[in-house]
Amino acid sequence: MDFGNTSEVIVAIASVVTALSIVIAAGQLKMNRENLAAENARLKKQAAIEAAKIYINNRRPETDLMLQFVNSACHIDGRIIQDIGKFVIPKLPASLLESIRGCLEFYDDKAHDILLVEDGMVTGLTAKHVIQLQWIMIDYMNTLEASLMYWWQGTANTEILEKEFGFIINSPETARPVNQLLQAIGASNFPAVSAFIISGQKRSAPEPTP
Repeated sequence: MDFGNTSEVIVAIASVVTALSIVIAAGQLKMNRENLAAENARLKKQAAIEAAKIYINNRRPETDLMLQFVNSACHIDGRIIQDIGKFVIPKLPASLLESIRGCLEFYDDKAHDILLVEDGMVTGLTAKHVIQLQWIMIDYMNTLEASLMYWWQGTANTEILEKEFGFIINSPETARPVNQLLQAIGASNFPAVSAFIISGQKRSAPEPTP
């Protein structure tokens, strides 16, 4: 038996086996990476859905009425919302009577009788009412913050969230109240909401003229 030739054959076979092992390992590594990327993308989509559910599940009828009130107040005098943000009882024109009643009747069933109009201004608004109003405002902003935290930290699919929450940038009826609430309560208290709005404004801004 020619042991020299046998050894060469064994070495050659071992080399082939090693090469095949490397190829198989590389293939498995690529597959693992692809599976990991797919799983990560799936988890981020799921997180985006969870973020949207936080917002949906926390919406209340008085929330929408509050946004309408803030929007109307902004058109009349932005200081109204600033005063509420500082627990100051604002002076409200008669045109805001029904919207302010709508917000407060969820917490004060006598608001319809207490809030009246005299000399063109709403009367009967108390410190308790202002606290209730501010609570609705803060609750709404906290809900937005909790949802957009996923976007801010990059733990959810950002494209999905930007489509879902684009209304706070693109819809004037919502964008104006949110911006007013940020100013009144403090943008630093809602970093995710502030970052989302700034990012959206940059994307929608026209390109500078060369």
